[in-house]
Amino acid sequence: MVSFGAEYLIESMIYQNLSEQALLIRCSTNDTKAFQVIYDDFKAFVFAVVYARIDDKDDALDVTQDIFISLWESRKQLAEIRDFKSYLYVYSRNQVISAYRKKNIRLKGETYLLEKLDQIDHSAEDHLVARELTTSIDNAVGQLPETMRNCYKLSKSDGKTNNEIAAILKISEKTVRNNISEALKRLRFYLQRNNPEIFILILSLPAFCHFWSR
Repeated sequence: MVSFGAEYLIESMIYQNLSEQALLIRCSTNDTKAFQVIYDDFKAFVFAVVYARIDDKDDALDVTQDIFISLWESRKQLAEIRDFKSYLYVYSRNQVISAYRKKNIRLKGETYLLEKLDQIDHSAEDHLVARELTTSIDNAVGQLPETMRNCYKLSKSDGKTNNEIAAILKISEKTVRNNISEALKRLRFYLQRNNPEIFILILSLPAFCHFWSR
């Protein structure tokens, strides 16, 4: 007679020897043991994807756990996935964005990027991320009040000094400074709330690492 411990060991070995696709198919039929193997095989990978983008380790662990909970809840779809690791990478990245919108978590590079928003070279069109960032900023600028929008554009796009802007718009330099300062505050808020994808994109490009490594 085979002991319970031996049966468990044999069963575990059977699951370990199943192909990734076979495991996913079993997961889609509510097989918790198959899902445990998937979890064990990919938890380190998912955590690495998440922690590369979130400042706090505990937050990263929470998001990682939420990702696997979400995967289990949508397990019926797992049987259709052919390249699970690539799927999981995109899924994890998107879950980071979702968590950022829903929870009080910080993305790596976020603070530095927002603080240096007024120093970003908006003409750096040779990088996809620069184009994405410029488009987001342009959308936000388009929502600013007219005087504030004109002050920001003349300063950041045309390189005009506060004195020159004041002369062009026939307002005081103090009003120019206040409008530009308020514009930057609104742009930061807009990016934080509406475009966390920008931070995720920036994290994917080594060329932008200096944003948060200084």
